[in-house]
Amino acid sequence: MHFKEIETKYDANNIKMSDFLTIIETLPIRKKLMVSSYDEYFTDKGGNFVRYRHHTDRGELTIKRKLAANSNTERVEVNLPTDGDNVKTVSAFLELLGYNPNFGIYKTCNIFWTGKVDLVYYVVYDMELKEQRRFIEIEADEDLEWESEEEAWEEIVKYEKMLEPIGITPQHRLRKSLFEIFQK
Repeated sequence: MHFKEIETKYDANNIKMSDFLTIIETLPIRKKLMVSSYDEYFTDKGGNFVRYRHHTDRGELTIKRKLAANSNTERVEVNLPTDGDNVKTVSAFLELLGYNPNFGIYKTCNIFWTGKVDLVYYVVYDMELKEQRRFIEIEADEDLEWESEEEAWEEIVKYEKMLEPIGITPQHRLRKSLFEIFQK
């Protein structure tokens, strides 16, 4: 599953972070991280996007492409690390490739690696740091070797069932990506 993202996203506006953490704390956590960054999105004339995620110490250019027109649960994803915050250089580079700025957000994420998935609760802010929305994601850990995509989906469903008490179910999966939710 190299360069393949398999994840589900849920609206968490009505889910307290403390309720999410109560469940997460019962699981064996391999690693946890709280991180905040800016995500700046650039689009081309065909509606494709590139995301530049950055904070003081690190940056990352990401390109994603859907594998099915009406689904964001399985996508091709390629991440290219960059040093620190290079917005001017990245913007100039992307503009020469035909991508122009579309919008930006700021995210604060609580990420937990458990078993074979990443569980994330995050808050999205506009560039003025006004809270916009909250989300939960369950993502098959892209750094692990998977026997098949079916195995990855089985793990996601397993964690959906664990999070069902707070409203995380297949019926509540969001169909839109952050780009589709916030694009201008």
